Amino acid sequence: MIVLGYAKVPAQSTTHATQEFFSLSLLVEPPHCTVLAVDSTAATAMAREWLASLLVGADLSGDDGPFLDAVDRHYLGPAAGSIKQAIRDAWRRYAGRDQ
Repeated sequence: MIVLGYAKVPAQSTTHATQEFFSLSLLVEPPHCTVLAVDSTAATAMAREWLASLLVGADLSGDDGPFLDAVDRHYLGPAAGSIKQAIRDAWRRYAGRDQ
């Protein structure tokens, strides 16, 4: 299953010059709610790789708080809020898939 999360990109972010929204794509194994792969529209390969290392193995049926906290602690850039919002959005979409 593919789960997407979106968020607006702040105007002061370098990414805003080319895109208005940040998107996060998660490949999820539904029976176990486990994230198998991650892709995003982060501006650099390093940021995309970091997000993948953060989220691969995550359980979408669990709390997103530890991942949001990790962004607060380890991502020092204007797009941190967008990344956190996209993570929240993906968690919310996954939780609402059966409704």
